[in-house]
Amino acid sequence: MMRFFLFPGQGSQRPGMGQDFYDRSPVAREIFDTAAAMSPPGFLDTFFASDQETLNQTRIAQPALLTVEVAIARHLITSGIQPAGCAGHSLGEIPALVIAGALAFDDALPFVQERARLMSEDVPEGGMAAVIGLAPETIEAMLPREVQIANYNSPEQTIITGPSEALADAISALEATEAKRVIPLKVSGPFHSKFMQHASDQLRPLLEKLPFAPPSVRFVSSISGAEETDPEAIRALLIRQLVQPVRWTHVMQCVGPMDALEIGPGAVLKGLAKRTPNAPRITAIDTLEEAGAVGAE
Repeated sequence: MMRFFLFPGQGSQRPGMGQDFYDRSPVAREIFDTAAAMSPPGFLDTFFASDQETLNQTRIAQPALLTVEVAIARHLITSGIQPAGCAGHSLGEIPALVIAGALAFDDALPFVQERARLMSEDVPEGGMAAVIGLAPETIEAMLPREVQIANYNSPEQTIITGPSEALADAISALEATEAKRVIPLKVSGPFHSKFMQHASDQLRPLLEKLPFAPPSVRFVSSISGAEETDPEAIRALLIRQLVQPVRWTHVMQCVGPMDALEIGPGAVLKGLAKRTPNAPRITAIDTLEEAGAVGAE
């Protein structure tokens, strides 16, 4: 059985995620144990036993999500479900590259740990907001110079980002339009914008040293919104990832209307796909029982 593997990004995390895979799947436990050996003491407890507020911290959430998503994907592959291709939303691009065979998990985890540190510490004041029910072109035309589009999530949902004061002005202006809702997000900075340039510059030397290989299955970048095969092109896109928007609508249309799995906590990508023409038919895999149900089809 083959399915396109999709990996959610930061914001999907929940306490206890992956615990059932750790307890009952030997191949998943191997990933968890590898991550724990490469991390500070108590790493697994930060998401098996912590509360949501703790887990929402960028420094904890990002390596935790990478670990959980790779562990679940490895379990699915061992169960006979093979990836027809891989893509990930922002952070989710890293587990996608691991499962696509372009990046080793042992290299991906230290990279994500440093990415998370920089996004926690080297971030200017700012935030993000979701705009629901307004076309991206209309939103873009209304934004102050300091505010940018961060995520093209679906035709119905666009994320904007920028410094706090300018973002507040943008939210007020958009609330006066035909937008259905404008929702400030609980994030610590203006991610996926020019304001992340310094953090991106700090991350570049580590990215330049990472050994990338050609993906062994289809890989669709959330930055280009297109299929990528060249390791150096993938590296260059990841260098730009913190400062460029996520083109998830393009990813969905590039993958097309095929069966796919959302691998990780929550079902955010499944919800976005329902609002995107020609998107994949997504089944969310968050628990061992859900993984078993797909394997039994």
